[in-house]
Amino acid sequence: MRIGKRILQSDGLRRFLCWLISVYLRLVYHTSRWDHRESEFLDPLVATGEAFVIALWHNRVVMMPYAWRRKNRPITIFTSDHRDGRLVAYSMGWFGFDTVFGSTKRTEMKTIRLIVRSLKDGRLFGMTPDGPRGPRMRVKSGVVAMARMADVAIIPVAYSCKRRVVMDTWDRLIVPLPFNRGVFLWGEPVRMPPGATAEEVEAARLLLENRMIELTSMADREMGHEPIEPAALDDFRRGSRDKE
Repeated sequence: MRIGKRILQSDGLRRFLCWLISVYLRLVYHTSRWDHRESEFLDPLVATGEAFVIALWHNRVVMMPYAWRRKNRPITIFTSDHRDGRLVAYSMGWFGFDTVFGSTKRTEMKTIRLIVRSLKDGRLFGMTPDGPRGPRMRVKSGVVAMARMADVAIIPVAYSCKRRVVMDTWDRLIVPLPFNRGVFLWGEPVRMPPGATAEEVEAARLLLENRMIELTSMADREMGHEPIEPAALDDFRRGSRDKE
């Protein structure tokens, strides 16, 4: 067994690693210059006090603790019960985020009801619609279905930075470096009409996917990078069938 897997299987070592990750992220953020652009689409949602879902790609999860600056409205992270999901959850815990474990494709009905009820009560949720294992940058139906049930909007968010390492993982995870320059972008929310049909839900899923791809590409180009491409549609369809 490789040392990395051994570490991730040890709860104590995993929590220590997550603390180190949180320290590194603070170093990156506070030694870098960040441009937060959020007012056009985010402020109207916040002003109403309504709940909504925040959607980001799995490869942009690293700096997301700093994308949300309204500490008076906490966010709950919805992540998988996979080892990677636990790593994300424990790391985000150091920034004050709560976590609900599940899957955007196959979630227990109990978890779905909990999230929908919490959204209806005004709680905010952050989700990675392509997690936990892809296909990369393809929105699975679970996020959209939960937003429909709770009758809330989904708003995309992305970040990019000048100096970074792109990991050789399924999602091409972006790891920023210290002494950097970066940008956080919020996109146009996606809403569904009350009692949306299956066709309308699929249209909303596709619209969210396209807006997230466009937003992420915009952030990458602004920082001087070629955008990371989503997985091929054939891979997405095949992956969806395999997980059903």
